Amino acid sequence: MRKHLFVVELLLVSKQGLRKMEGGSNAMKSINLLIVESDMMVLFSIGQVIRYFDNYLVIDKVENMEDAVERMKVMPMDLVIVGGQENVGNWRRITEIHHRTSVIILAQDPSSEFIKETVADGAWDVILRPVAPERLRFSLEMFRYRFMAAAALDNPVRQDRLNAIFFPRERYQSFLNGTAKSNEMLDKVMRLIEDGKSPQSAGEIAEVLNVSRITVRKYCEALVSTGRLRVRNKYQTKGRPIKQYFTG
Repeated sequence: MRKHLFVVELLLVSKQGLRKMEGGSNAMKSINLLIVESDMMVLFSIGQVIRYFDNYLVIDKVENMEDAVERMKVMPMDLVIVGGQENVGNWRRITEIHHRTSVIILAQDPSSEFIKETVADGAWDVILRPVAPERLRFSLEMFRYRFMAAAALDNPVRQDRLNAIFFPRERYQSFLNGTAKSNEMLDKVMRLIEDGKSPQSAGEIAEVLNVSRITVRKYCEALVSTGRLRVRNKYQTKGRPIKQYFTG
């Protein structure tokens, strides 16, 4: 059932992109995206995040790097999201095929050695699993902004236009302000976590504040992105790990 839902999501996103391509001048504004991931839950999450944007055109979804390479030989991509341990270990094959393709890594390995090598080899971004939707959304937003800014360059190029590409600080701050603005609910969540004796999950916080778990998680992830909170995974004998939030 989830697989079918995700396919529907991708079709909706792709149709929106295709309508843009048929629109003539808007075609160059579409960002061709390839997803390399076998976990259907992660795929579904990616599909939900992509719905926030109207510039991403999902060209295809493949489960392994071999299929990704073959797809890249037929059609170069602007951006590739790579997940799955074996795929992540071979992500450089993407840039070997087309050196201008940017890559977002959904990594399971949190070791500093792996992260340093990945960044040094030119990955656009590294997001640790389990993937926080807001973190992926931020990455896609920053890539979209830089992609569009580069596409809009005119001759001669002015320095302020280059600044918008390489140092989009205003865009970064705008994203953070829109997601993690200081308001009553944000303060309530922060105070509750600060007063707690141990890390707390979004579900536990939601029960105390009498709001939805999804709402609490949105605020918690925003606070994590700004460095005010930290997060860890609590693993269970069954099911997915539970995220717990804490200060310090």
